[in-house]
Amino acid sequence: MTKINKTRAIVLRKINYSDTSKIATFYTEEFGRVSGIIKSGRDSKSKIGAIIDQMNLVELVFYQKENRDIQLISQADLILHYPHIKEDYEKIKYSSAILELLYTLTIENEINRKLFRGLIKIFELLEKGYEEAKILFTRFLIFFIKELGYELQLTKCKHCQKELEKEETVFFNFESGFFCEECKIQIQAEVVFEKELYKIMLCLTNKKYGKIKISNKKIDRIIMFLVKYLSFHIPEFKGIKSLSY
Repeated sequence: MTKINKTRAIVLRKINYSDTSKIATFYTEEFGRVSGIIKSGRDSKSKIGAIIDQMNLVELVFYQKENRDIQLISQADLILHYPHIKEDYEKIKYSSAILELLYTLTIENEINRKLFRGLIKIFELLEKGYEEAKILFTRFLIFFIKELGYELQLTKCKHCQKELEKEETVFFNFESGFFCEECKIQIQAEVVFEKELYKIMLCLTNKKYGKIKISNKKIDRIIMFLVKYLSFHIPEFKGIKSLSY
């Protein structure tokens, strides 16, 4: 049985297929991650082929058939194409990293409307230049990790439940989570967060702190930590290629 579906979608990736067509992957509002074929999409006169470009937000219509991995795209209307992102190297780099995360770590057809809304919001903030692209990416990465089911518990020691915000140094174990100085005797510290770095982590996860300024060195440390944390929980995840470009 074939169904006709209509949904908003962000284009994650597009590749050539055969001499005339393209295959695109989307993160959609109503159906999660979906792949579809654009017949004659390589033709310069193809309206759909031009509209369906990486990072674009589109209104998508596709024919969905059960037990078929690649659906048939029948229509696409452009909603937003984020011109200010596409003209800035740093914004392109971190936007591409976000798209890569959605492409590699979400499950096909698994619906997550909150994740879709978060994706739209982060592109809106990147487009407006609300904060540096690297900081916005880190905020999204923390949110994305939470939506995957691996939320970081930052405020209390995982071992004794002591409040961590007043600690001079906070420790982390990939198996156990964040813990305090007193519990260091019982748990191996794999990552050490001095007070300033720990406070930055809190700021990045809490909306009430608003915009923040962070040195490149510190934000890079946090990104490296978060990527390693993801790799611990998802062994097949080998990092974010877009960040190395």
